[in-house]
Amino acid sequence: MIAFAAEAEADALKPSQRKAFYDAYAGRVDVDHHLNEYLTKAGLAEKTVNERRGLIGRFAQWCREKRVKLGRVDRRSAGRYVSEVIDPMHPATQTKHLSALRSYWKFLAQRGHVTLPQGVSLDMGWPWNGQQIEKRGKRVERGSRQETERPFTDDEVAALLDKPFPLNAEFEELMRDVLKISLLSGMRQAEVLTLWVEEVREGESGAGLVFDIQQGKTDAAARKVPVHPDLMEIVERRRRGKGGKEWLFHELADQPNPGDTYGKRFKRWREAVGVDDKREGVRRSLVNFHSARRWFATKADRAGIREAVIKDVIGHVPDKKNVTRASYIAASSGAQMRECVEAVKVG
Repeated sequence: MIAFAAEAEADALKPSQRKAFYDAYAGRVDVDHHLNEYLTKAGLAEKTVNERRGLIGRFAQWCREKRVKLGRVDRRSAGRYVSEVIDPMHPATQTKHLSALRSYWKFLAQRGHVTLPQGVSLDMGWPWNGQQIEKRGKRVERGSRQETERPFTDDEVAALLDKPFPLNAEFEELMRDVLKISLLSGMRQAEVLTLWVEEVREGESGAGLVFDIQQGKTDAAARKVPVHPDLMEIVERRRRGKGGKEWLFHELADQPNPGDTYGKRFKRWREAVGVDDKREGVRRSLVNFHSARRWFATKADRAGIREAVIKDVIGHVPDKKNVTRASYIAASSGAQMRECVEAVKVG
């Protein structure tokens, strides 16, 4: 029945369109041929859309280099890609990459764009299911403790904010404004970069002006973060003369992936001013933009703010083991969250 329906649909097309139709039906198209359709209908947050476009696009480019079309992607070619590209990644990145590919393949299977082996269900994400190898922890020997990413030190924050800006001068205002907001709010990079003007508004009693974050990576990410007094000049300057749906950071509005653009510039900036921490055997530097968020949480903790309030400000899910906190105690008030934010000072 599917074949008959495909023939009927093809007969309705112009001769010049039929080859493209049959190529798509037979899988003789590039891996990312249906990517825009998938991203449009998946109902994902903007950050996730950009992230998945990059991850799936990376596999599509690998397939182009190997001359593998969509219909030829099978368990063996998927396994080869995992071995060559995904296995060397950090486990968290592996999971994210494979999740994107599984989700795309579920969509392709459900739409009939790929043919599954007999007995494989549409929702398995074949051929990507079961590809990630579980990495079990090794015995920790004396002196071999695994180093983890960390907050900035105060000296590193000073270097970023006070040393002459080493990149193109036209980027300076944007780069410094984004970093300051994260340092004084604990907001994630993507949360800062994608703020609309109308998402800076008056909060509930005691909260004052807030960043109204309405979506994110977890349910707890949607929250209202009080605007620190030291950020008022930045906020007012960036809201001036703009409509509600315009970006606070308009410089990145036309970028296909604002986070990637900012992140690459930030890496060059911090390395140029000596803010780096590479360790033997560790792929990434132990400091990155997320270190600003860690610095904020650390400073709030040192100022005596309760952990539960800090979690509400930075958008962390309450500990599920703490049933009382997770299920019975209401979220922190606007006044409590403002107290947390104002307890943190730069300089």
